[in-house]
Amino acid sequence: MLAWNFLPLLASFASAGISKRSIETDVSIYAYGVGINGLLLSADQNSTAVIADNATAAANGLKNITWTIDTAGIAPWNVSIANSSAIGQFYIVPSSSEHQVVGFNTTLPDGAATTGFVIYGRTVEYATETTYESQFYARNSSTGIWSLWWNSNSTSVDDGVPVVLKTVAPVPLSVD
Repeated sequence: MLAWNFLPLLASFASAGISKRSIETDVSIYAYGVGINGLLLSADQNSTAVIADNATAAANGLKNITWTIDTAGIAPWNVSIANSSAIGQFYIVPSSSEHQVVGFNTTLPDGAATTGFVIYGRTVEYATETTYESQFYARNSSTGIWSLWWNSNSTSVDDGVPVVLKTVAPVPLSVD
């Protein structure tokens, strides 16, 4: 008789090990790298992912974006452009032998991946069948706007710097 009383408890413990997909909304993503210390990702007029400080972003008409992400990597990450009904999917082109720009389009380039993105700690990673990859880098333009690229073959890039994408904003420096 006592064993029957524990069955519901055991069933709840067993189901606790099964994780559900976690969708997070209104997420901001920041880039960190040499010369890029927690700058917010934005979208340019072509729905390309770009990195810039607030003043440069405003002066060049970059669009603020918010993300709806699936932390388990099953569903695409949707990007909403501020003050617009436009929604695109975050993508990389991991299958290309050449470096490819990262973007948020509804019309995707050949070989684009829109799923497989996960949050590892607070870092954005792309999950393959065997590894987590973070091969993002930024290319600077003469206007102070960095374009975000996927370094598909992990070779060094002369005109870019590796960046890490995170869901955590930079800590403001305190002046004592």
